[in-house]
Amino acid sequence: MVWSDTGDPMRQWLAAAFLVCGVGCWLTGRAAADEVKPAAPETARPALRSSAELTALIDAEIAKVWARDGITPAAPSSDHVFLRRVYLDTLGVPPTVAEAEAFLADKSDNRRAALIDRLLADERFGRHMADLWMSAWMRRDAGKDGMDVFFGQWLAEQFNTDRGLDRIIYDIITAGGALHDNPATAYYAQHRDLVTADVAGNATRHFTGVQIQCAQCHDHPYEEHWKVADFNGVASFFAGLRVKNNGDRRPRFGEVVDVKTEPMDEARLKRKLAGLNEEQRKELLEKMRYRQPKFLLGERVNIEDGTLWRPAWARWVISRDNAQTRRYLANRVWSFAFGSGLHNPVDDYNSFNTPSHPELLDALALDLRDSGYSVKRLYRAILNSRVWQLAAHGARASENGRVETWHFAQFAVRRLSPEQFFGALMTVTPAGEGMRKTPARKDNPYSRMIAEGERFEQRKADGQLGENERKLVYDFAALRKLESMYEAVAPDWMARRRMAAGFARSTTDDEMTESDGFSLTIDQALFVMNSDATNRISDFDRGGLMGKVLAGARDDDARVRVLYLAVLSRAPTGAERARVLAHARNNDGWEDVFYALLMTTEFATNH
Repeated sequence: MVWSDTGDPMRQWLAAAFLVCGVGCWLTGRAAADEVKPAAPETARPALRSSAELTALIDAEIAKVWARDGITPAAPSSDHVFLRRVYLDTLGVPPTVAEAEAFLADKSDNRRAALIDRLLADERFGRHMADLWMSAWMRRDAGKDGMDVFFGQWLAEQFNTDRGLDRIIYDIITAGGALHDNPATAYYAQHRDLVTADVAGNATRHFTGVQIQCAQCHDHPYEEHWKVADFNGVASFFAGLRVKNNGDRRPRFGEVVDVKTEPMDEARLKRKLAGLNEEQRKELLEKMRYRQPKFLLGERVNIEDGTLWRPAWARWVISRDNAQTRRYLANRVWSFAFGSGLHNPVDDYNSFNTPSHPELLDALALDLRDSGYSVKRLYRAILNSRVWQLAAHGARASENGRVETWHFAQFAVRRLSPEQFFGALMTVTPAGEGMRKTPARKDNPYSRMIAEGERFEQRKADGQLGENERKLVYDFAALRKLESMYEAVAPDWMARRRMAAGFARSTTDDEMTESDGFSLTIDQALFVMNSDATNRISDFDRGGLMGKVLAGARDDDARVRVLYLAVLSRAPTGAERARVLAHARNNDGWEDVFYALLMTTEFATNH
């Protein structure tokens, strides 16, 4: 059994995190390669709750804690607040003026649920989910020649078809081959040189929410059950993983492979060490350190063929009995909607960390598993909940009490991610609309690389290559496949990812930590106000928002309304309207107003 469902969650999985002893049998030998795939459980799955019942469960469990702690929640959010929030949390962008006007004019009782359904069916949903998961799995500027774009496009397709999250994770962990054939390899290929220990630590954190890297060099400082041997056992699953790079080959992406690796038991190691000098012993011990694959706190895996070790670990991660993985994944999805999890930090489950709502987390995790790890189902239930649709202020505690973030008694205001922020900038203008429709071909690096290759091959055929000229090898079939894949990516999504990567590079701190949101610090504000992206979007002469407002609105009142709907997804208050009109009429300052709205906290946050 693995990470069980009963008793204290953390203690249980610490005590029982291993597969049944039979796992070695069904994985033994090369023939097992076809077996190491997600399989249907042998027992029938229990009947699923309806989506409405899951939503009701969420509200009921959160309300129990409100009652226990004497919390009065905030009132429901207004329609305009809900509108902007739901667009940002499903598509990663705010609504356009037309979308806002259509929803605000709808007076039907089910307008919110109907909008949620439409947005979850929008292809931009998958892109937003890809942005969220990729921010956890790779650095924004880690990709080269569009590597992150290909990985993101593949992820977006998985989420849009509602493929099970367990299957997605299995494909990433076991990914092999070249990027043009398998975009999931970008998870490993983003690193030019793979370090076994780093890969193991990252994979355990990324896919199970457990951080074991502290046990790499010494027994874990506060988890008494995690020893160096436990870390070595987990890292051994990745011992044969390599990225084969060839600097003379085009495309430049490395190929992910598993080299032949054999296990090394203690008796065999002792025999090899006999007769070696100290230096030789030290070298052999380091080489053999990751040759005994073992599940965390579990038993050694009896698989002779090292190329099957990664699939074995992947199957263990997504096992139907693996409660830790499903809790972590359900918690991640919850954190996407609320900005924080039911368990925090979301990727650091340990003995000293407990969920704020353990029963709810367990219920969501089981439902996620039994639904085939449907992200759309879980997300739909969360977004339809009373809890998610609360206003961002107004919650109260009884005397001597305090409303905490983990009470979820009011919506937690949070900064937009870089992808959301630049998506919002592009959404507010006709320039952004043009960017959404512009083909990506003119910027396609693989079209240029194919042309370069054809010229190179012609020069080679004509005997015109210099004696010392680098002899490049062009794989034209791979390049044309990548060219086609690149053109399939939505131009506006690619553009905002590029902008986000540029922002990440310009605001990374001295510890190489990326900024994950716009708090409008001085450097961020200057970047936004003075960047080429902002200037292109807001320039009147280039078809910016001000051109549309001034040319299309019938009067100044209509101009103010359109401006506020475009930037903030709401109408202005009476006081705001009066101030804007006074400034614009006296100073011809419509562009000043636009810039001022872009610089507001309201624009830079999801509330």
